[in-house]
Amino acid sequence: MSDPIPLQPRRDDTAADMRSLVQLGEAEPQPVPASAPAPTPDPVDEKEAALLSAALMEAGVETAADDQAAARAVASLDPATVAAVQRWIKAPRKTKPTTPASK
Repeated sequence: MSDPIPLQPRRDDTAADMRSLVQLGEAEPQPVPASAPAPTPDPVDEKEAALLSAALMEAGVETAADDQAAARAVASLDPATVAAVQRWIKAPRKTKPTTPASK
């Protein structure tokens, strides 16, 4: 009988992650995709944010940069929610808030 033929170890590159393949020289580094452009603000949301800021000013609330950011975040919600928040801001204030614990 003849001598057995030595077998080469089987190499399965499909099981390796891309970074390992690049380090082994088996693959080229993948290009880094460009970051997505920032979304442009919706004009309707900008208008609602301005209305919310105006309602806050009418209520006597001085708005800081954080308040403007919060107004923009609320303005991005659905129109019914924005309208409800505007109603709450414009509603007449009671002198003392009533809570279930104070009744």
